[in-house]
This record gives sequence, structure tokens and C-alpha cells, in this order.
Amino acid sequence: MTGVTPEDARIAALAAGHFHEHGITATGVDALSRAAGISKRTLYQRFGSKDGLIAAAYESLDLPVFQMFTQAVEAQTDDPRAQLEAFFAQLEPLIRSPGFRGCPFTNASAELADPLHPAHAVVRRHKERIRRWLLSRARAAGASNPEQLSRQLMLVFAGVQSQALLERSARPARDACDLVRALIDAAITPGR
Repeated sequence: MTGVTPEDARIAALAAGHFHEHGITATGVDALSRAAGISKRTLYQRFGSKDGLIAAAYESLDLPVFQMFTQAVEAQTDDPRAQLEAFFAQLEPLIRSPGFRGCPFTNASAELADPLHPAHAVVRRHKERIRRWLLSRARAAGASNPEQLSRQLMLVFAGVQSQALLERSARPARDACDLVRALIDAAITPGR
């Protein structure tokens, strides 16, 4: 969030937490302004509208969530194939955490019916950032069609979070790891 004041960033992050915990529609501006310790008027002055606040909230999550998924993996190994596998292996502990509510970006996209809502652009940008990270690892690992592999891995990434939420189980994360290994095996020629 470039050009954002620390106070705006604080309010956006607070709103993101409320939206993810309670839902966007169920979270009113009154509750958000109370939680932020500011008036509704100040909230509207800072963000223009609830829609502006929603977009800012998800913008505040973009880089931290991306880094949550990628930094530990990059620190763990330099091997691109191992990074791809580790990316998915870390999902099981996340899904097992008591506060797991699925992907905040996917949840927001599903809840916001208006396809022109400004938060949809933020969600698409976030998902594309993750896909590009997967793509760079697929290329470096020698995938014959890295674009296709990155799209397939994004389907697994989205699917495992949704299915784990539905099942209230970490089993989809374990199944996803097996599927990811099979996709990588099929995409990478041995010896490359």
C-alpha cells in the first residue's frame, strides 16, 4: 500500500481482519469505526466509502499473505521443485489452525456480487502474484509447459483451501501434496 498513511494502513488491516472473521456484508461501518476508534465521518473521509475501505483492506493483506506463503519456502531451499512441493506442504498446518476460515481473497471475491467492485482487482492481482511465483519455480525446475503447470497448481491451491474448509479437515492438504507431486512429475522431464 504505497502512499498510505500508517493510520490508514492500521484501519485497513483492522477492517481486513473483521471482514475475514465475520464477512464483508455482516461487518458494518459502525462496528469498524468503533473498532478503529474513529468516527464514521473520519472513516469515510479516509476511504471514501465502505467499498473503498474493502479494497484498501484486501490491498493491506496482499503482500503479507504472499510473503507468508513464499518467504519461509524460499528460506528453506533453493531448489525450485522442492520450493513448489514445500509451498503446498505448509498448507496443512495453516488449515489445522483454529482460526482457519479459507482464503480471505477467495472469500471476498465470492461475497462481492458486483464484478466491478474495486476489491476484485485487488483479489486478481494477489492471485496473479502467487501464480507468477509458482510459474517462476516451474520454469526454473524445467517444466515442459510452465504456464500450464502454474495454472494447474493454482487450481490445487484454491481447491485445497476450499475443500478443507468444507470438510473441516486437513486431509485435503495431504491429498493436495500427492496431487502436486504427480503434476510436477508429469511436467518435468527427468534429468533436466
